[in-house]
Amino acid sequence: MTQYEAGYKMRDLRNFLSVVVGDKIAKRMECEMGKVELKLETKHMGRGFDLLYQRYYADFYVDKFPFKEYDPAVLFANVGAWLMDNDADRFNIEALEDPDVDVVLEDDNNAEVLISVMFEEPVKVVEDPDGPIYWHGHRWKIEAYDIWQAERLTDVVIDHV
Repeated sequence: MTQYEAGYKMRDLRNFLSVVVGDKIAKRMECEMGKVELKLETKHMGRGFDLLYQRYYADFYVDKFPFKEYDPAVLFANVGAWLMDNDADRFNIEALEDPDVDVVLEDDNNAEVLISVMFEEPVKVVEDPDGPIYWHGHRWKIEAYDIWQAERLTDVVIDHV
C-alpha cells in the first residue's frame, strides 16, 4: 500500500514541470497550497472511504523566468496537457476553475510567472484500531486503499419488465 499524501496532485504537477522546464528554471520554481476548502461529502469505496474532499489552489511561482530562452506558451501548454492527462475528473467537477496565469516583466530577459491551479482531491481513510480519526464510533487513519474492479461477470440476470 502506498502512503497517501494530501496535495498529491500539486506534488505530481510540480514534479512534472520540474522535468519539462529543466534544472535552470526548476530551481527557481516555488510551489505552495492555499485557500483550502473542505467539502463534507463521503463516499464508501469498498475497502475505504473518501471521507471528504479538499479543494485548494496550487500556486506555482517562477522568479526570473527566462522568457526569451524558454517560451512561456510551452510552459502553459505543459500545465494544460498535464491536467488533461492526469486530472480528467476536473472537467466533471462543478466550479473547478481553469488555471490562472499572471506574468510580470522584470527586465528585458526575465519575468515573474505565477500559475494558479485549482485542484480537488479526496481525503482517503481506512479503518485502523490505532487511527487518530474518530468517526462513526470507529478509529480511522488517512491512507490510500485498493479499489477492486471486476474483470469479468458471471451469472448476470437481466430482468425485462
